[in-house]
Amino acid sequence: MQEHVKAIFTECIQTQIASADLLQEPLMRAAGLLVDSLLCGQKIYCCGESMAHASARHFAHIMLTGLQFERPPFPVSALHADYGANEHEAIFAQQISAFGQPNDLLIVLNAGSHAPRVTRAMEAALSRDMLIIALTNDADHEVGGLLGPDDVEIRIPSRNAARVSEHLLQLVNMLCSLAEQQIFPQEDD
Repeated sequence: MQEHVKAIFTECIQTQIASADLLQEPLMRAAGLLVDSLLCGQKIYCCGESMAHASARHFAHIMLTGLQFERPPFPVSALHADYGANEHEAIFAQQISAFGQPNDLLIVLNAGSHAPRVTRAMEAALSRDMLIIALTNDADHEVGGLLGPDDVEIRIPSRNAARVSEHLLQLVNMLCSLAEQQIFPQEDD
């Protein structure tokens, strides 16, 4: 049993090291897109497929309330997974179709290999000329294929849903922290 626990920690650490090397550039691009959207008064929506939805809701919460210091709330909304959509897979897409405007930003998270609710939301966002930040993983081939040249993908270097979920939480915390630092640089002093 101890060897299994050690193997889990080792896999987590190895994914962290690989992420530190691979994700700096896309993370900075995503933070820039997020900050530009906030400063231009655009709305930001986020959602996640399956267990990644909790990280999307966490992101919306810390963007509204602040992560590192007290500040005005950022206009970020987590799409609800509990609305009574006609089709379960259209639940996020219906909300984007109802509220999304050109140049608004959709942030999607996926820890698994399939993302039917998220991809439908992305299709709705694309039809409304919205921008997209996608936090994905090496097993995900659906989400990345929908991204355009102005969108950003942060692809976690793992196929293990548990490791990906851990990193999704870390990445949304990092995005919020980077946005706060760029918009309120005086708070770093």
